[in-house]
Amino acid sequence: MLKTKFKIIFFVILLFSPVFVFSQLRPDVGMQGEMEEEMEEIVVEKEIEPEIKLWYLSGFGAFQDSTKLDTLQDYFHLYHPVFKDAISVSYVGNYGTPYLNNDFFSRESNIDFLFSKTREAYLLTPATIQYYNTRTPYTSLDYSQSENKSRKNETRFNVLHSQNVNPYFNFTLRFDQGKSQGQYKEQDSKNNFVTIYSSYNKDKLSFHSGFISNGMQNNENGGLSDDELIFSGEDSDLLNVNLNETRSEFKNTFVFANGEYKLGKYGNPEESDSSVFKPIVGILYSFEYQQHLKQFIDEEDTTNLFFANNYFGNDYFKDSIRFSMIKNIIQLKQYENTDRKVSFGKRAFIGQEFVKTSSARSIPGELIRLTKKYSNVYVGGGIFRESGNFWKWNAEGKIYLIGRNIGQTELSGVISKPLPLFGDSLSSFSVNGAIENRMPDYFQEEFYSSHIRWKNDLTMEQIMTVKGSFKSSKRKLEIGANYALINNFVYNDTLGIPTQTNKELLVISAFLDKDFNYRKWHFRTRFLWQKASNEELVHLPDFSAFVSAYYKFVISKVMFTQLGIDARYNTSYYADAYDPSTGFFYLQNEKMLGEFPYIDVYASLRLKRTRLFFKMVNIGTEFINREYFTTPHYPMNRMTFRLGASWVFYD
Repeated sequence: MLKTKFKIIFFVILLFSPVFVFSQLRPDVGMQGEMEEEMEEIVVEKEIEPEIKLWYLSGFGAFQDSTKLDTLQDYFHLYHPVFKDAISVSYVGNYGTPYLNNDFFSRESNIDFLFSKTREAYLLTPATIQYYNTRTPYTSLDYSQSENKSRKNETRFNVLHSQNVNPYFNFTLRFDQGKSQGQYKEQDSKNNFVTIYSSYNKDKLSFHSGFISNGMQNNENGGLSDDELIFSGEDSDLLNVNLNETRSEFKNTFVFANGEYKLGKYGNPEESDSSVFKPIVGILYSFEYQQHLKQFIDEEDTTNLFFANNYFGNDYFKDSIRFSMIKNIIQLKQYENTDRKVSFGKRAFIGQEFVKTSSARSIPGELIRLTKKYSNVYVGGGIFRESGNFWKWNAEGKIYLIGRNIGQTELSGVISKPLPLFGDSLSSFSVNGAIENRMPDYFQEEFYSSHIRWKNDLTMEQIMTVKGSFKSSKRKLEIGANYALINNFVYNDTLGIPTQTNKELLVISAFLDKDFNYRKWHFRTRFLWQKASNEELVHLPDFSAFVSAYYKFVISKVMFTQLGIDARYNTSYYADAYDPSTGFFYLQNEKMLGEFPYIDVYASLRLKRTRLFFKMVNIGTEFINREYFTTPHYPMNRMTFRLGASWVFYD
């Protein structure tokens, strides 16, 4: 108890120390005048004003979707990639470990390798690359750590540098590293990625290419041997866990390139914009190579009976799974004529995929490998309208003609319509819809390992989804609803094995995201309600919420400060269990989890381009006498301290 009081007192001192420190930093009038004169001289000498443009690629490189640089102080303290955009998650508990978003409609993935999907938030993929064009070199440093560097440590360090060689050609280097010892036994994790990529954009030619390497490793402790241990009063790293010599390792590599050559014309010489190039037709090529490796290493004592099966005997020590894919896509794009009200763009493409998978088991002196190869050829196209103030839309489709996924079809569309309401001229209403006949993943059909195996004959899933939302930027409001109807749904049953049902599954949800501001007080609420028609197939909390409240003020006219509190909550339900041997979450019907508020308090500071946060995580463990689990047998961290800083340079 004394230790807890000391932590709280220490945190309070950190919260209010900026008031005393920065009150001493205000210069006197004479010194301030000299500083202003020096600043004026610097401004006069400065010739290049910093400007940064950012975008993502979509549609196999057909679209460059612009975005904004994240320099906001609001919610900077939400550094954890698993919780950054989620309301509620099922989580193994330590940084770098698997998770499952409890929002059914937020489980979409950009990862082709099935076994990496539960770790996707920590990875960088070609689909999530953010491209830069900057007048001046741009560098960002991001760092956070736990309260203790030598015990129960958690440290993150991320570096990004982007620089233009000329107005059209940019290269970017990014390195992210995270490691955590964890609060509980055998919970160590490490993850890092490095990427080098570039972009070139000029009138007739654009090119994007790069290389990504991801690495992840974490010990698998199997959770607590008894959930009641959290109430024993002992330190968390003294509690018994189920596994002590087991770990998972992942490696991912991506090489990618997108190029486009445009045919068009320059503006009329008599017009003021005669130098502006207007594309008419684009020829695009997209290439991607990816390689994945998953290893599950089990060196447990043979008397440990945590796993129900041991198919390869006591000499077994490692499973490995390899997955490689090559993608080639050729595309033709006709641009819309922005001078015509009824003009719209068109595109058509043909794509090829080649996949090689292998599963292996290792025992002393022997390696046994099972290899599978398959390919796919598909064609598709779309029509779109990106310009104009009346409405914007995009519709596209794809069908597989040859290969393992023959007959798979994907149709999708989105419509966005400006809808001024509540005094906001920028508010809009959007509807997304999709109809898919989707082939299950190869590893959902067939998999062999020491502790679990299956061989399934699966048919295509039939999925229809509709999503609608209304957004008002001025009112800081988003409200919407989602609907999904699924036939031949594939799920992980209570044994952790992919299984298909012939029962129809209907899932609906509604959500609200609203910021309330009154003077210096800010209050954000995010609510999610969802319901499944057949709860034997998917388990979801009926209600989830994220509530954040903070007080915003300025110290000494230079230090922007926020003091706040966050809370996450979901109703009780049969949360999915976790299987260390596959990394999958699967159904369980034995224990309900939820109804525990996860509460964080924080102080956030911003001085020019430097941001800081100080945070006490999950303070409810000190005064709420309830189990703090989101996944069976895997407790969340007890109350602990985190701090972080971000520095940005682009002069």
